[in-house]
Amino acid sequence: MKIDLRSIYRFAPLELPAGEPLPKGGDIYYECTECNGVVSSVSHAKASCECGNLNGGSGETTIKSVDKVRPMRGKLR
Repeated sequence: MKIDLRSIYRFAPLELPAGEPLPKGGDIYYECTECNGVVSSVSHAKASCECGNLNGGSGETTIKSVDKVRPMRGKLR
């Protein structure tokens, strides 16, 4: 079952200084710029984007290509 997180949350992109690592947290989500999929940065449920760049589960998210990821802060609608 695929859940579109955009129907639950409003997302705002985060501006990071060059060279900063991607932030993690309960309100931080990653958007894949390749397929526009959204996965929590600390996903406890198994989740992935369509192209497989983001894969989450067990409280962490793995990223294949960091340059294709946009960090965002999510707030409930």
